[in-house]
Amino acid sequence: MKRRTFLKSSLILAGAMCLDVKSFAKVLNGKGEPNLRIGVLSDIHITDADSAKVFVHTLEYFRDKNVDGVMIAGDMADWGRESQLQTVADAWYRVFPKDKAPDGHRVEKLFIYGNHDVNDWSKGKDLSVDEKEFKEAIFLHREETWKRCFKEKYSPVYMKTIKGYHFIGTHWIDGRNVPGLEEFLAANRGKLAGGKPFFYFQHPHPKDTCNGPWAWGQDDGTVTKLLSQFPNCFAFSGHSHSPLNDERDLWQGAFTSIGTASLSYQYPMGGRENSYVDGAPEIPSQMPWMQCKDGKHGMLMSVYDDCIALERREFLYDQPLGDNWIISLPVNASEAPLSFENRARTALVPRFGEEDRVTITRGTGKDRYGVEQKQVTIHFPSVLRKRTGVRAFDYEIQVEANYMDTTYITLTKRVFSPHCYLGENQDEDEVVCVFGENELPIHREVRFVVRPCECFGKKGDPIYSDWVPARES
Repeated sequence: MKRRTFLKSSLILAGAMCLDVKSFAKVLNGKGEPNLRIGVLSDIHITDADSAKVFVHTLEYFRDKNVDGVMIAGDMADWGRESQLQTVADAWYRVFPKDKAPDGHRVEKLFIYGNHDVNDWSKGKDLSVDEKEFKEAIFLHREETWKRCFKEKYSPVYMKTIKGYHFIGTHWIDGRNVPGLEEFLAANRGKLAGGKPFFYFQHPHPKDTCNGPWAWGQDDGTVTKLLSQFPNCFAFSGHSHSPLNDERDLWQGAFTSIGTASLSYQYPMGGRENSYVDGAPEIPSQMPWMQCKDGKHGMLMSVYDDCIALERREFLYDQPLGDNWIISLPVNASEAPLSFENRARTALVPRFGEEDRVTITRGTGKDRYGVEQKQVTIHFPSVLRKRTGVRAFDYEIQVEANYMDTTYITLTKRVFSPHCYLGENQDEDEVVCVFGENELPIHREVRFVVRPCECFGKKGDPIYSDWVPARES
């Protein structure tokens, strides 16, 4: 391996090509103007003009960054109605009249339907909607609606080329696969094959790629198999609303897959005491699930000859969501430097500060299901990069009991900080985890052990509460 290639590969693996805002800006400033800039969004869920305010603001941010196009990976009209899709179009043409930036260059629409656009026409109303409202349903006339709103032809699978880079968009059919995609890729293989990146976008995540096998709403795996022929493919998808500060939104294997989160609200990973996943069984929970409605996420992609840079941003508070990503080009699929496995090896371990402590309060409260009971609440500080060098993804809390000359773990929970889906400045409040007293062992004194975790599985050193006297039966 040449020295230059070796150093480049080592840098990728050592830092997982995640750069803080200052480093990110420094690297990009040294590269000059990118070949291409694209705004990336998904799941904007517009219902009316008021709900489009953040969308307009985001488009203005992209406009001011001089983008060449904006991608929306589905779920534009929240209730699947033409009037809502028209609100999306009105916002677009307000910021980009006649698809033009202020300097006159064309800004391309890279939009697709998601399940809300074509399946959810009755949401927000009683099922007995009147005939006029029913006729608004996009699924009845998806082609005509598209043409009326966006002034272009609708095609289930389409390709647009911007400054020599190809973008393939596929509309939602049933969420399982994309009819006709295999034939489309075969017909265009001459344009797509090679080292130059091309960009693919659909609404559901390609199975077992970004966000891993746990991601909600994946397709059936057919698309993953088809795209695996193209190591130069960068696939974008939405649907799961997984926040962009989950590092698993970026997956690299036979191709690169990137989750696009949501400009409307977020769904942090399930399985935590205060998280929830639509359609999945709830774990027994003493805490309400986080609503995350102020999480408005999107990305700005800059394409250079030797890399693709992704700025992850939250558009309500206008702050970065975490370290930005730089993905080296051309992609070496056999090495996949940004695979989960490679990044897990180099991930930094979060840690509490030397003065951080665990405290306990007791009281009566209601669990997620409304059942009133005695509860024990565990309190501890949020682990943030600006305090200790690495921000925690979530926290493990264990109940440790004493029995004779031994201690043992009786229960383990995971919990998110209250604003884990936002930038650090919005996540400075203490973290809490609630236990029902009936979850604690009887006749045993206990203490609570808290560890900060990162998303690939590494855990920092614990901090401990004081011992709590035994609970009587």
